[in-house]
This record gives sequence, C-alpha cells and structure tokens, in this order.
Amino acid sequence: METMQTRAPQNAGQKAPAWIDAAMGLAMLPVLVVGACLAVPYAVGVRWLRLHGEHRLRLRMKSRGRLIGWPDFVRAMHEQGGACIEEKFSPKGPVRFWWTGEDVRAASPYEIVDWFTMRKGRQHEPFVRWCRARYTSTEQGSAVLVDTPLVPHREIYALWSKCRSEAALAQWIEVAPPEILPPGGAVEASAGRPAEESADQP
Repeated sequence: METMQTRAPQNAGQKAPAWIDAAMGLAMLPVLVVGACLAVPYAVGVRWLRLHGEHRLRLRMKSRGRLIGWPDFVRAMHEQGGACIEEKFSPKGPVRFWWTGEDVRAASPYEIVDWFTMRKGRQHEPFVRWCRARYTSTEQGSAVLVDTPLVPHREIYALWSKCRSEAALAQWIEVAPPEILPPGGAVEASAGRPAEESADQP
C-alpha cells in the first residue's frame, strides 16, 4: 500500500510545469530590456568622458609647448632618433604617444620589459615611475605628446614596425602608467603618489 511517505520523494523530484518557466521568463524580459537600454548610454557616456579628458590633455600640453603633430613626429624619429614612448592604459586604450630625443634604454637605470609583464605586478614599478617623472608627467616630464587622434592605425603600426629593426635610429618603448599597476607595493608606500599624478589619468 502506497503511503504519504513514499509519495513525498516522488513529488519532490518532479519539475515545475513548463508554463511556470515561461511566465518567469516573461517577467524577466522587462528587466533585461531596461538593463540593455541603460548599458548603451552608459558606454557612450564613458567613452565621451575619456575622449574629452584626452582632448583637454592635448590642449594643456599645447599651451606648454609640449604637443607635436604627427608629420613632425615622424620626421623627428627618422632624422633625430630618440624614442617613442607608448603609454598604454589598457589593451583597448586609451593610448598616449610621447616623443623624446633621449636614448631611453641607455638613460634608464632600470630594466625595460614588455607592457604585459610590466603591468602584472610591482617588480618593474621603479621604471614605471621613473618614466612618468622624467618623460610623461604632465607637470614635470620632458617628453612631448604626439597628436594622434586623426592618424590611421596603419600609419602608427608602420612606424612601430620600422622601429623594431635593429638598424632603426629611433626606439619604440611601451610603458604601463602607474595608475594601472596593482594596488599596494613597497615603492608606492615609501615614495608616495605624486600630487600631479591624478592629472595624468585619462
């Protein structure tokens, strides 16, 4: 004879009717639509703020005589050498290009590694902060900002490829800015964060 005790496990293993799943799906649909509608303006707003910040940076560097156009930059790389410092805040940008007439590899007291290695930990933070203070700081740096918003990516890539040659007069160095390094670290705690560093953020 079947009892309530033997029926309970059978009922517990049964799935909810299909109409319940469909009703729940319909109930979630407005939430998903609203989320999608909010995500698009948010992404557009973030992009606008970033572009506006980079535009203000170019104006500030121009007012200080630290902005160079792309044709003059290419000419300087070919005739004077020096180095292009590619300051990359993430794989998707923003990316800033700076030019200095100095031999960065010879001047650096620290090892220079690739961008992906540089951004992962604190081992190469001394070079990152040295490069910011000496070259790319908006307040005290000596490098000039390259005006690149309207330059096709293929032209930038072509110049980068030429600089990879051992016979090239100029250098191309990728650097991670201090803002994207992992939090903490003995160097930051002992040296402190420069007051002008917030102005360098995109």
